[in-house]
Amino acid sequence: MKEFYGSCHCGLVKFKFSTKDIFEDIYRCNCSLCLKKSIVMKSIKKDAFSLLSGGKHTTEYQWNKNIARHFFCKNCGVYTHHVRRRDPSQISVNIHCVDDILLTPDIKINQIDGASHD
Repeated sequence: MKEFYGSCHCGLVKFKFSTKDIFEDIYRCNCSLCLKKSIVMKSIKKDAFSLLSGGKHTTEYQWNKNIARHFFCKNCGVYTHHVRRRDPSQISVNIHCVDDILLTPDIKINQIDGASHD
């Protein structure tokens, strides 16, 4: 397992997580919210994720069935992570918020059909 760190744009919200392969099973979702956020996500087990700072600077957004919990920085507005609706034992992090990670065209990004579950 390798440890990764990330943050929102202004740096108030900071997190870390562990995973074997940062690019394995990354995905985009086609639900109405994810389409508007236009992000790529990496799912991990909740116990592999730690919010290091900025809890008081986050705001939460829920919609539809109110299962998924989406977290944003109140200051800069950047979405950093969410608790998944399909599997609430997992957290998905915004891969673009992870330090020193760059998505290149050769990296496979899966597409999941969240729109069917809205």
